[in-house]
Amino acid sequence: MTDTLFADVSTFQAPVDDDYPYEVLSFRSNDGTFRDDHFAHNYRWATAAADSGRLACFIVYFYWRPNWHETVRTCIDMVAEAGGPHPRMIVMLDVEQGGNPSGDQSDGINRAYWAAADFLGDPRRVIGYANASDFASLWPTRPEGLRVVAAGYGNDPQLPGQVAHQYTDGQGWGGGLPEGCDPFGPCDMNSADGLSPDELAAACGIGTERSGVRS
Repeated sequence: MTDTLFADVSTFQAPVDDDYPYEVLSFRSNDGTFRDDHFAHNYRWATAAADSGRLACFIVYFYWRPNWHETVRTCIDMVAEAGGPHPRMIVMLDVEQGGNPSGDQSDGINRAYWAAADFLGDPRRVIGYANASDFASLWPTRPEGLRVVAAGYGNDPQLPGQVAHQYTDGQGWGGGLPEGCDPFGPCDMNSADGLSPDELAAACGIGTERSGVRS
């Protein structure tokens, strides 16, 4: 069985470079209206790596905030300013309790989801990230067929629609799997269990042919 590992990074790690060993990469664009300092560099590297066939796909994620319109607009603007969206790019909504109101936020999260889907032209290319309790409390009503990356350090939540599992924050939860990678050192790491890089890309609406030409 093939498993695909990939890192999940932001301004708290070094910018990506050619020492990165995996075929999928996830990196932050923004937290609300805060723009990640490393986004432009990471995006340039990821698009070049995707164009060359080095990456099967890459994930740009933003931390959802109640000012959902400004939050998703910030992500869209950052991607557009960097020359995107790239055809092998996936957008992920990072939904967490920290700093957000408690209770059901499904309306605002789903509006952000559909705004991102309109930008990419394909809702399959928009996925969600949360732990099981935050999915249940903050985003209980989700789009049909939503693909998710589920966070669960030390356990696999195995949530509906799950395509990958964030198994560690780099602090010892890997159970033998890597706790990080070059050039980042310890960091959030994910495993798409049973999926090759191209199968993970296809599950999120990315074509299986790794073309070297942008659309």
